[in-house]
Amino acid sequence: MESLLNDPSCSPEGLAQTDILHPNACELPDHKWYVLRASYNRAQKAAEIILQTGTPVFLPMECKSKVIKGVRHWKKVPCTTTLFFVYGSYEKVFSFTHRNTQTNDGIPFVDFAFDHTRKETNGRDKIMTIPFREMENFIRIVQAAVPQSYSVTPQEIHYKPGGLVRVTEGPFKGIIGRVARIHSQQRVVVTIPGVMSFASNYIPKAHLEPLEGE
Repeated sequence: MESLLNDPSCSPEGLAQTDILHPNACELPDHKWYVLRASYNRAQKAAEIILQTGTPVFLPMECKSKVIKGVRHWKKVPCTTTLFFVYGSYEKVFSFTHRNTQTNDGIPFVDFAFDHTRKETNGRDKIMTIPFREMENFIRIVQAAVPQSYSVTPQEIHYKPGGLVRVTEGPFKGIIGRVARIHSQQRVVVTIPGVMSFASNYIPKAHLEPLEGE
């Protein structure tokens, strides 16, 4: 299997990105998107290992530039170096963590990410999972591969009043998020709470449909 982690050249025009997502995930009973944590910034390495098993994995990537000797070079890099997403049953995903001592599938530097705002009945933090449709929406905005769309920090986001909107035109058509002003431009932001936010490029108001009751 050819790895999807090969870092192709990245341009300001936003060439189609090849984030890790193989095979395409479809909604299945008892399957969830789990957030996994890799120690020492090894999310990319862990994602590649799990990818080789045929398990759906998603490591968000974005294009960033660096000026070297007066020339701007673009490179695709992970949005986060510690967190990534794996789709499967609890048992399957558990097998990839360091907690698995029964088989050779366990990766010593990988564990579940935990939601410190939600508790199990025994008082322990819940394992972080993402609903399928929310994850699908997040994957779509990341994979749109459009210039000036990238991961953003909470400090960069200035949300506008109102609820969720749906983008009706352009490369982000169908994506649902919240409208925010980021670096003086109106954008749509999709957030995976506790993990990251990803912003579109500029989207005019005419291309936004407010969602009632959202």
